[in-house]
Amino acid sequence: MSSRVVFSGGRRAAGFLCGGMVAATLVVTGCAVKKPEPVAAAAAPQAAASPKPVACTPVAADSPLVGTWYSVSTPRGVAGNLQTLTVLTPDGRMTYQTQLKIGKKVRPALSEAGCWTYTDGVYTMQTTTSYGEPVDIGDPIYRNRYQVEKIDGKRAQMRELKPNGQLITATRVASSYRLP
Repeated sequence: MSSRVVFSGGRRAAGFLCGGMVAATLVVTGCAVKKPEPVAAAAAPQAAASPKPVACTPVAADSPLVGTWYSVSTPRGVAGNLQTLTVLTPDGRMTYQTQLKIGKKVRPALSEAGCWTYTDGVYTMQTTTSYGEPVDIGDPIYRNRYQVEKIDGKRAQMRELKPNGQLITATRVASSYRLP
């Protein structure tokens, strides 16, 4: 017996199967196998549409969180400091960059962009791109929520909205500030 399976674009198409037994020996008596269509031709008409860009919702221009924020924290289970630079704009867009400093070594960790909101004391970041590539916005890893506990013109204290959420203190910095 012989069989053929063609994989194309995540779909599986089975080929033709034929054969016969003669005197306990397997003998292929004749198979007609249809040639598969070229992958590009088969996939082109059924190509998935690219995801629609996410439209951010503008926030109040006088929102206390609008601006550029820098924080240093020590995440649980990490033997170093996580430096974070977050830029929150009035049009609801945000950028988020981190780097991890362990001893004298500094390692880039994240470079993300997306949308943010601040409603009823809860600050929410929704990542839409990571390193310029679209992400699955339905994946909860790309949504971070914080209860803002205290905010003034220079500092913001917020706690992650998850069990045993970490307290983060961010300092407002100049818009030209870059991670060291």
